[in-house]
Amino acid sequence: MTVLAGASLAFLLLAAPAGAQPAGRVVPPGDLPFPAEELIRKVAFAQRRVDRSLTDYTFDQLEVRTAWGKDGRPKETRRRLYHFFSGEKPGEATRELIEVDGRPATPDEKREQAKDDAKQQRRQEERRAGDEASRPPAVAGDEEDPLVGPRRLSDLIARFDYRLEGEVEVEGRLLYALEFSPKPDLPAASLGDRALNALAGRVLVDASDFQIVSVEARLVRPVKVGGGLAAAVKEATISYRGARLPQGIWFPCVVDLHLGGRTAVFFRLDTSFRFEFSGFASFSVETDSEVGDRQAPSVQSPR
Repeated sequence: MTVLAGASLAFLLLAAPAGAQPAGRVVPPGDLPFPAEELIRKVAFAQRRVDRSLTDYTFDQLEVRTAWGKDGRPKETRRRLYHFFSGEKPGEATRELIEVDGRPATPDEKREQAKDDAKQQRRQEERRAGDEASRPPAVAGDEEDPLVGPRRLSDLIARFDYRLEGEVEVEGRLLYALEFSPKPDLPAASLGDRALNALAGRVLVDASDFQIVSVEARLVRPVKVGGGLAAAVKEATISYRGARLPQGIWFPCVVDLHLGGRTAVFFRLDTSFRFEFSGFASFSVETDSEVGDRQAPSVQSPR
């Protein structure tokens, strides 16, 4: 389920306010049953339960990359459609390139994409193995301080100041509204740390399922790569929307990301990415217990 990252805790901790406020009834934060930090933990634990329970699913993802010109008009737009398949364990999903710019992907394009995905998967596995090797052995309290990617939840919580605004009722569902901003003068050992240290945010969380409903986000200060010689991201905005499907699963609908700044020394950076998700279905495969039965396994979708 990790591939459904749009609905994960990552969006809660990699977001920033960008304006739109939902309509609905607002309840003051003084009437809420818990503080902001406890809400974040509830979201983390709820997402972990979903990750562990949902390993049989497929969905489609349309990726649209747009490069913008100085005149504010699209200079180049590329579209790619992928079909995702879950693995046996959370985080083991694979994808297949289906279309490129509205036409069927060629065999060469599919092979090249699969090769790039395999390289990325190996890098992630090597990074994960290095993190696990350097991490102290698990102790009984780890269940109360779970890993969110390579970091402990407690480390992520300690990076931000939080304000729980209150409850908002939208389309009949009760949501919690949370704002956060980075604490000043935080250490940054990696690019990921620098990005976290430059983010502030507003997130809406479903009060019943503790899943993330929406995020509006932006950087609060530039993030430099290679001391600013490789790249400098001066502006970044994120917009995320999720929806609760009839099966009770929270599924991302749209994720919009815009980056502005420069790459290398002379090249301007003004690029947008849009990810549209559709066609979510869960399935189960039933194998026959009798040897010699010629009936094929059955696939049930959705459930």
